Amino acid sequence: MSIFIRIWFFFGLIILLGLCFMSYTFNQQVKPNVRQVVEDTLAENANIIAMLVAEDVHDGRVDTAQFDQKIQNALNRKLNANIWQHNKNEINQQIYITDAKGKVIYDSQGIATGQDYSKWNDVYLTLQGKYGVRSTRSYDLKGNDSGAYSSTMFIAAPIFYQVNGKAQLIGVVSIGKPNISVQPYIQRAEDQLLRQAGWIGLISLFLASLVAYWLKHSIDRVRKYAQALAPVNQTPYFRSAKELNQVAQAVENMREKLEDRAYVEHYVNTLTHELKSPLTAIQASAELLKEDLPLEDQQQFATHIHEQSHRLKTLIDRMLLLTRLEKSQHQVEPQHFNLSELIQQVLDQHASQIQQQQIQCLLDIEPNCMISADRFWIQQTLANVLDNALDFTPSTDKIFFKLIHLDNKKIQISLFNEGASIPNYALPQIFDTYFSLPRPSNQQRSSGIGLSIVKQVIEQHHGQIKIENIQANHITKLIPHTSGILVSIELPL
Repeated sequence: MSIFIRIWFFFGLIILLGLCFMSYTFNQQVKPNVRQVVEDTLAENANIIAMLVAEDVHDGRVDTAQFDQKIQNALNRKLNANIWQHNKNEINQQIYITDAKGKVIYDSQGIATGQDYSKWNDVYLTLQGKYGVRSTRSYDLKGNDSGAYSSTMFIAAPIFYQVNGKAQLIGVVSIGKPNISVQPYIQRAEDQLLRQAGWIGLISLFLASLVAYWLKHSIDRVRKYAQALAPVNQTPYFRSAKELNQVAQAVENMREKLEDRAYVEHYVNTLTHELKSPLTAIQASAELLKEDLPLEDQQQFATHIHEQSHRLKTLIDRMLLLTRLEKSQHQVEPQHFNLSELIQQVLDQHASQIQQQQIQCLLDIEPNCMISADRFWIQQTLANVLDNALDFTPSTDKIFFKLIHLDNKKIQISLFNEGASIPNYALPQIFDTYFSLPRPSNQQRSSGIGLSIVKQVIEQHHGQIKIENIQANHITKLIPHTSGILVSIELPL
């Protein structure tokens, strides 16, 4: 069972238990409290009526038509009361009066007159000087049972009359109210409670679903990250989820440790492979120099050793740069600087090589082009691109450096060099690490690291780079020119 279903089921169970508890509380507390309020009201009314009828009971007027008419007029009075959205239009009460012995001398329903009620709790307790109350089955005016679930609450009050300055108990008045008359209010409260509970349940289940989905999605992110274990994947971060962040960080630490081992092994193997060729050449040239050779041959082998040593230095430097770049992903340090001046500095550093190869260097650079980027890595990028262009540009041919602002808050750096086109098979691999093409001048291959560094730097700056073959006379400002290669770099300002 998925965690989504488990959490949803757990919340649903809690909600169900909550609803059961609310129902139990309603039946055990709300309903009795309503009846207690009714009892309180009846107790007050009984004592008020006991005071009002005391004289009539003493004088024996309770069995007269006039007294009955007065009571009936009071009980049958029409109401127009809107109580808690319930329209109450009649008085739901009944009255009976007993003498001091418990015999009914008046009944508003006319069915109990003359009966002995001295054993009924409301009358019996009141005659004993106690609080009298009882609940009994309800009967209609014909004396028929009103139903198994219908009952009437009776609250009695003693009737006192002053005889010779002394209060004398002369009877009991009992007021009854059917419980069914308060049922609309109980039912309304119950309906409201059920509706609110239903809404609370639905909202809770919806929130539970969101929480479950978020948790499942978060765990899936950590799982996918752990499965990928790739350096290009950024460690997921979760707001308000400390435990998940700790799990993600633990996975990240594990990944870094695993990568460090693989990283070292990979670069040791790569470095060994790449260093083998120039070291072999240097060793062979050094062995030959031990022999008695003509001066011209000695100079040739010495030059070869120098070239291979320079190749070794370049290889090591670039591998160190690549290592530094790959181990510090997403950690570029942007600063505000003049890109136009930086391009000129890079060109100045390569001036001797440009002059030696007799290459025509043409510039179209906007002055004072300010950019926010990591200056060190942008400089390395420009140097690598220029190195690559010079390696593939025949002597006396042209290179063209261009820097312009674009309309979309970006700048574009373009470097074109005349020379042989890149084979179609090589275009998709041109940025792959350790992939290189033979140089036209000596058919030697480079380390294949330079353009890989360039691509990673541009991507870390949220830019784009593209290398494409250009036909002859395609660039207007260079006409006439032969075919060549165009490197286009776009960077945000």
